[in-house]
Formats: sequence, C-alpha cells, structure tokens
Amino acid sequence: MNGLQIPVSRADTTARPRRLSDVFQCELRGRRLYLATCLDDYMNANALRVRSMICHECPQGANNRENFAADADSEGLLDAEIWGRLIADLGDEK
Repeated sequence: MNGLQIPVSRADTTARPRRLSDVFQCELRGRRLYLATCLDDYMNANALRVRSMICHECPQGANNRENFAADADSEGLLDAEIWGRLIADLGDEK
C-alpha cells in the first residue's frame, strides 16, 4: 500500500455509517473503509453478479445500503452529498 491513512470522521466508530465520507470497520475485509467505497463495491459485486468479489452478498454491505437509502429518503440530509458525489463522478468520466 502507499501508506495513506483513512481519517476517522467520527469519534464513535460503533455507530452505523450514514454519510459517504464516514469510515467504519468492514468485517469481511478486516479493515476500515469509507461508506462510499463499501456501497460502490457492494453494488458492483451484486449488480454484475461477480461472485469472486468478497462484497458479493455481504450482509454488512446490504445493511449499509439499506440504512443509507432509508436515511437519504426519509431525512433528506444526504441530498447535497449524494448530488456532489454524482457530479464529481460524472466529471471523472470525461
């Protein structure tokens, strides 16, 4: 690895991640991940049915996705972050 450390965005690491920039402990990988990375990998592994990926049918990834979607839908707190991420991703494709 290149020695980069993932910053802790919250003091309470036991709470469920809510924002794309939140960091949590991935049980299957045994390391800390951004929620954005988890959701990307989980969705790619399952949408493309890549069974060789550790994220395929991951219960923690499914739970993170469900919680993230419920928060975004019911509270509207993540709209700016979601749109910002989508716009950034679209800019990267050029």
